[in-house]
Amino acid sequence: MRRIPILGSSISGIALPIVLALLIARPASADFKVKQPDAEFGELELEEVGSYGRSGNPATNNEQSFVHELEYGVSNFWRTGFELETGRTFGPGNRLRIEQVTWENWFVLGERGQYWVDPALFVEYGRTTVNGMPDETTVGPILRKEMFGTANTVNLFFQKDLGNAAAGRPVFLYAWETRLLTGWPVDPGFQAYGEPGPLGHFAALGSQDHRAGPQLFGEVHNLGPGTLKANGGVLFGLTPAAPRQTWRWQLEYEVHF
Repeated sequence: MRRIPILGSSISGIALPIVLALLIARPASADFKVKQPDAEFGELELEEVGSYGRSGNPATNNEQSFVHELEYGVSNFWRTGFELETGRTFGPGNRLRIEQVTWENWFVLGERGQYWVDPALFVEYGRTTVNGMPDETTVGPILRKEMFGTANTVNLFFQKDLGNAAAGRPVFLYAWETRLLTGWPVDPGFQAYGEPGPLGHFAALGSQDHRAGPQLFGEVHNLGPGTLKANGGVLFGLTPAAPRQTWRWQLEYEVHF
């Protein structure tokens, strides 16, 4: 992924948003999903994650992402999955396209509640389908802590481009989710996502992409042979580099064999 460099003071305030958009050379189909540190043997999961980003500024408007995924629990330690990522980079003149085919892996490092936090290691490889864009590898811990009637999960990932079009440094990404465990059919919660930039060379704060906002979580059991899980809500852009609002949703259908 190419990231937004620090901009010089010679750029005027009017031109700044347009320049920010042009400097983002990565595919924009961000996967707005907080990954959980779980694996269950024999569980097959079909998943759809989507998002739409809108803004009053044409330079950060009409961002779209649709990720289609198939996952399987090989064991209670290892879950693996394949994604097809489609998306549209925000800004004028872009179009929706297939951007990447991805292989994901979760390595769960203990049973739920066994340790002070529930830990897992996430490893991903993404093969680009866009000419001139690099492949990617992503690795990092997934940590979950349940306390005071909440489930709190954080993803701390490091992403590195691969191939001739690769950028030099790995990039730090984070995702955070807090969900109230109410016992109701629908639980309220909160999510946040951010991309400060390359390690050791974070972009200026105004050029970083940070989004956060309220979410709702629900489950429908015994729906046919499996369980339907859904969550969604709105993320508000916290910096000028992010769309003003990003509407996101996630649907999962789980079947056990």
